Amino acid sequence: KKTLKAKKGVVLAAGGFCRDKIFRKLQDPRIPDDVDSTNHAGATAGVLLKAFEIGAYPVQVDWIQFGPWASPDEKGFGTAPILTQQGTFKYGIAVDVRTGKRFMNELADRKTRADAEFKILREDPKAYPITFADTKMAFKDLSEEVISKGMASGKLVGECASLDEIASKYGVPADALKESVKKYNEGVKAKKDEFGKQESALSEINEAGPFYVIRLSPKPHHTMGGLKINTKAEVLSSKTNKPIPGLWAAGEITGGTHGASRLGTVAITDCIVFGMIAGEQIA
Repeated sequence: KKTLKAKKGVVLAAGGFCRDKIFRKLQDPRIPDDVDSTNHAGATAGVLLKAFEIGAYPVQVDWIQFGPWASPDEKGFGTAPILTQQGTFKYGIAVDVRTGKRFMNELADRKTRADAEFKILREDPKAYPITFADTKMAFKDLSEEVISKGMASGKLVGECASLDEIASKYGVPADALKESVKKYNEGVKAKKDEFGKQESALSEINEAGPFYVIRLSPKPHHTMGGLKINTKAEVLSSKTNKPIPGLWAAGEITGGTHGASRLGTVAITDCIVFGMIAGEQIA
């Protein structure tokens, strides 16, 4: 063991706790013990709990964001979030395998989509929804490197010659699946999607195929709650509501910045801005 002492101050920048199975379950009992996370193995609550021990104010700790674009067929973040968000969600649809019907706007905010997927999985933990698009359009905006990485395992992306093959391979009612694609294409032509998908993102699915298919499973991705800080990045005391001397925090370990559903990429700005502020304050 080594003891390190700080002369000017300490900045807590330990991130979130999406990998902490015990602590995340205490915050949201609905999270299954075995659910994977997009985060690295060190995304635990250890530093956060230490800060609470010395009197730091907690804020919105139970607000946990799930990535609706993740897949159960790979570990961690993987490549599914890119293949789905910029591929099959944009140029295709997502369906409930039990009914063959669409159940969400594939480009809605993360919380809306994750909640829609969770509703299915809470009713049947093995009924992973699927998202698909015809192969000509599915990954047209992605680099060959990303596509190759996603296809490498042979498990993540399913290649199906027809809608009937999708139905057979993933246990989807064939007639309902075909009707869902037909209905979606009719909405594209009318420039009005039944789930409110943006008109600029609407493009017809080639009903003849072939198709790329990916199974979906939301994974804990970002914890919006954490330590209460002020605009100087100082950690506030739960006893006095004033700064704890010598203690600053920045990034995902803090709370109250993003609300109930963080917008994509905004966490980077959060980390950089408050990290710089903390450094300037200490210096």
